[in-house]
Amino acid sequence: MTSVLNVDTIADKAGSGPVALTKQTTIKAFYISTTTFGTADNSFGISSSADASTGTTTLNFTNAFDSVHYAVAGISYDGDGDFFTESKTSSSVNVRHVGSYYSSGSVSFEDADKEAMVTGDLA
Repeated sequence: MTSVLNVDTIADKAGSGPVALTKQTTIKAFYISTTTFGTADNSFGISSSADASTGTTTLNFTNAFDSVHYAVAGISYDGDGDFFTESKTSSSVNVRHVGSYYSSGSVSFEDADKEAMVTGDLA
C-alpha cells in the first residue's frame, strides 16, 4: 500500500515557527558565480560578495558562525588550478583560485568562476 503525505507547512509544536533540526547539520551558505567575478549568480546565506583581488572573492555571511571552525568546500573553473580558502573569520571567508604553480615555489592567481558550500555551527 502506498502512502502520500501532503502538507503546506510543517511547524514546531506550538505551531508558531519552523521545525528545528536536531542532531543534524545542513549547508548554512552557498555561493555560485559563473559570469562576473565577485558577483553572485545565486547564493544562500551570503549577505554580499566582492572581488577582493585577482583570483580572490570575499564572501560575507548573512549569519555569523560561532567561530572560524567551519568547513568550506568548492570548485573553481576557467583553467587548471585549485580552489582554496584563506582569511577566515566567523563572518566572512576569502575563496581563491590558483592558476599555476611554478617550480620556484611561487604561484599565480587567476579570476575564475567559483562555487562554494559552507557548513558549521552558527553563532
